[in-house]
Formats: sequence, C-alpha cells, structure tokens
Amino acid sequence: MNCIKCNQEFSLTKEEPGIYERFNFEPSGLCFSCDQKQRLCFRNERNLYQRKCDATGTPILSIYSKDKPFKIYKNDYWYSDNWDPMEYGREFDFDRPFFEQFNEMQKEIPRLALSNIRGENSENCNMTYGNKNCYLVFGGDFNEDTIYGTLCMRNENVLDADYSNRNQLCYMISDSIDCYECQYTFNSKTCSNCYFIGDCIGCKDCILCTNLINRSYCILNKQYTKKEYEEKKQELIDGTFTTQQKNYNKFLELYTKRIVKYAHAISCQNCCGDYLKNCKNCHNTFDASESEDLINVIFSNKAKNCLNCSILSYNSELCYNTISTIDAHGVLTSFFTVNSTNITYSMFSINSKYLFGCFGLMHKSYCILNKKYSKTDYEILRKKIINHMQKTGEWSKFFPSNISPFGYNETSAHDYFPLTKDQALSEKFNWKEIKKQDTITQTYNVPENIKNVDDSIIDELLSCNSCSKNYKIIDRELNFYRTHNIPIPHICPDCRHHMRSKLRTPRKIWHSNCQRCHRSIRTPYEPGSPETVCCEPCYLQAIHK
Repeated sequence: MNCIKCNQEFSLTKEEPGIYERFNFEPSGLCFSCDQKQRLCFRNERNLYQRKCDATGTPILSIYSKDKPFKIYKNDYWYSDNWDPMEYGREFDFDRPFFEQFNEMQKEIPRLALSNIRGENSENCNMTYGNKNCYLVFGGDFNEDTIYGTLCMRNENVLDADYSNRNQLCYMISDSIDCYECQYTFNSKTCSNCYFIGDCIGCKDCILCTNLINRSYCILNKQYTKKEYEEKKQELIDGTFTTQQKNYNKFLELYTKRIVKYAHAISCQNCCGDYLKNCKNCHNTFDASESEDLINVIFSNKAKNCLNCSILSYNSELCYNTISTIDAHGVLTSFFTVNSTNITYSMFSINSKYLFGCFGLMHKSYCILNKKYSKTDYEILRKKIINHMQKTGEWSKFFPSNISPFGYNETSAHDYFPLTKDQALSEKFNWKEIKKQDTITQTYNVPENIKNVDDSIIDELLSCNSCSKNYKIIDRELNFYRTHNIPIPHICPDCRHHMRSKLRTPRKIWHSNCQRCHRSIRTPYEPGSPETVCCEPCYLQAIHK
C-alpha cells in the first residue's frame, strides 16, 4: 500500500491486522515516518524558554514560549489543590467533531511548565521521572548527578549522554551501557577508562579503538604494554581542546570504516530494528530495551504488546498510537500518560483510569471531556462517542498536528525526522520562528588548558562556535571538567547532542546483503554507506580474529 501522506510504499507485518482488530481500529494508512511525525510533533523535549507562571507571577523555565496562548503553571502549583481541571469539564456535542471540542477545552486548561515527575533538585529537566541532582536531562529517568542527557537511564555522575544506561563518571557517550570513567564512547558496553572508542565490549584502558572485546592497553587497535600505553596516553589525553579535537577527527575516520553488525541488537530474539537490547518479537522498533511484542515503536523500556507508539517507558503495555508513557496500560491515541490505565484520546493523565477525551487529570476515573460520570454512564457514552468518531472519520487517528502547541522545529519530530520550514509547512505542521539569543555583546575566548580557567567562567555567557547560541558553564560542570582533565567545550549542549546523533543510524530499515557472505539482511545502514555491514556470523568471525 502507499502512504496517504507521502505516497511512499509500505506494507503491514503479518501480525498487524489482528492487532488492529483487537484494538477496534483500522490501519492509519500512514507509513512509519509519517505516523511517528504525527505523534512526535506534540512532544517538546529540549527547547526551553523563560517566562512567568500565570498563577504566581514567578519566573520559570518552560517548554512553552511567551507567545503561546496558554496558561502555564509552575510544577508545584500545577500539582497543588489551588485549581481544579474538572472545572473545565463539558458535555459532549454530537453535532460537532471530537477533535474540535477537545481542542477548545485544551486551550483553556492550565499546563505544566515542565513535565518533570518526582525529581529531586532537578528542576531544569523535562519529560523525566525520578532524577536526583540532574541538570538539563531530557527524557531520562532515575539518573543522579547527571548533566545534559537525552533518554538516558540510571546513570551517575555523567555529562553529555544519549541513550545510555547505568554508566558512571563518563563524558560524551551515546548508546553505551555499564561503562566507567569513559570519554567519547559510542555503542559500547562494560568498558572502563577508555577514550574515543566505538563498538567495544569489556575493554579497559583503550584509546581510538573499534570492534574490540575484552582488551586492554590498545591504541588504534594496536596492543601495547602498560608502560607504553601510559606514555602515549600522556600525549593523546593532555586536557587541551586542540588535542581533543584531533582525537575526535581521527576517531571519526576509524568509526566510518569499521566493521558493523547488520544492526545494534544485543540479546534479542526475532527482532527487526536498531539499538535493541534484551528484546523479543519487536519489529520495526528502534531504541528499545527489555521489551517484547512491539511493532512500529520508537524508544521503549520494559514495554509489551504495543503498536504504533513513541517513547514508552517502564511497564507500559497494550498501548496503541500513543506517545510518552510511564507505567501505562490499555492506553489508546493519547499523550503523556503516567501510572494510568484504560485512557483514550487524552493528554496529561496521571494516576487515573477510564478517561476519554480528558486533559490534565490526576487521580480521576470515569471522566469524559473532564466531566465525571458513573461507571455505567461512562461506558454507554464512550461507546456512543466512538460510533460518532467512526462516522466523522476521526476514530483511530491521532490528534491533528495543527492543534499541537509547538512548531515542528521545537519538537522531537524534528530531532528524529528533520524537515526544512517549507517541508514542514507543506506537510501542514506548525513552525516556530526561534530567534537567536542576543544578550551578549562579545564572545568569551575559551582558554586551551582547563587548569588555567578561573571560576569566573561560570558567570559568563559563551557563544557556540557552531550555532552562535549563547550558553553557560555551570559550577558543577566546570568541576567535572577539571576533575577529569577535560577541556571546556566550544559548542553548546544542543550542538553536542546533535553531533552525537549524527553517529547514529537513521530510524529506517533497508533490505540489503552481508558484504562478506552476501546473505540477505535487514539493516539500518543505507546501501552505499562507508561501513562494512555484515550478518551476525560474519561480524563475530571478523572481530574475534
């Protein structure tokens, strides 16, 4: 079949028709990327703005810029009893489309400044749960003393980390697990005291290496004695920005020429996708761990039996066409659902059950458009609304993109599926004109050697060498750099995140062949990519030589 939006040809898996029938939905007619963009354009992870709380007048940081036409409350006020979202409840009007009525209601209801649940001393994090002493972590949960992270879990004393779990004292890492005191580490596991490595497992004291297993004292994949290694390390890891960038450029040469397995899959069974860890029966799924029976999903952690979803976390199950969940069960076509069950076409549902078309409800049940009903009346009305939505053509579709509070370029959709302004507008997405910061009149010249930096740098605004955006070095960040002999970065945290993202494969699967034995494979490496892409047996044979 062809996508109803982009006309790209795609097909359903053999399991999908039965799943759609179980959920009482019809296939959306959208290909994977168009379907994901439709949901992800509602999620703003990384773009934060200064404004005031509309309830208290207190200056706050928020995902909503000043020009957004909503009431924004700081988090503690939003969660308090000082206001009641049920006051915005209304009867359903069967003479009007559902989306039109929901949109009118959601424009009136106050919103959370940041989606940051049970954080301790982690006020500047967003789309997070259970972090402690963290700063600008986005979508990452249960981290401690972590700065600048994206969808990272259970890290301690880590700075600049994406899609990485259970690491300690690491800097500039992506897709790495259980590493200790590593820097510039990608797609690696259980490594320690390593620098500029990729696709390594169980390595210790290695620099500029790829595809190594259980090795020590290696540089450029060449074995050295401990004494030789320590001498060369003094030259290669000297704490200066110039040497660091030379190392990184050399690493990029090695990284693009390395041998790679058809996909990043560890301890997986019957899966197709990329960046999968301990998964089973996951198809067209990306960035998933400890999950099973998923189809068409981007990012999951301990999720089961879900179809067409984005950002599922911790024990989410039986979800369809849903985005941003934590411990959510039986959730359909909804956004931001936490510790809740049987939620349909709702947003910001927390510790609730049996909601339909609701917004911002906590500890509620049997509500429709924020109005309370008895269990019997709820079930009768819910069924009538579904029949109405089937007639209007709304049922099974996600919320229309034009009711998203964000421009496409503010959202996760733009991170995962970048579009130009003209492309976004042609696909009927909103667009936000984000103005360059102009609060600084001169660029702060960053010294070469971190040991010569004065504490006053934490009071300065720096200008990013890549995007010219202003950014600051916070005090504990500076301490981290000093402790680990790391030069101060010359680009802002967002540009560092995008730099790491460029090393990841796209969220797309191609039919290809192993470049060693020519066996048929399905891989996220586009045909013609510089890496040597192999099936698993050929990859294991190559790296164990």
